[in-house]
Amino acid sequence: KLTEPFEQVEGNITIEGVDFDCTCVMLQSKWGNYGKFNGEKLELERFIKRYKNYSFEIVDELYGYNQVLYSGYLSILETEDLVQMDISIYFTGKIIYDTKE
Repeated sequence: KLTEPFEQVEGNITIEGVDFDCTCVMLQSKWGNYGKFNGEKLELERFIKRYKNYSFEIVDELYGYNQVLYSGYLSILETEDLVQMDISIYFTGKIIYDTKE
């Protein structure tokens, strides 16, 4: 929210008309640490198949014509680690925000 106390809003985002050939996930460093790290770039479909139980906390959003870049932290339910992650999506439909408020 943009008013104090700046609470987090839980919910889901649905993006229609995703072009999976132009969409990728970048897994970066654990906990967003600085310095050298071994990252991984995955196709979105491969990421979805690999990670079944996860949540993604969006910290920043960047929008362009038919594209969006979400930056944040991947939380894998089997571990306590957070992994800094970007997801770049090209789409032709709508973005639907379904909040739990």
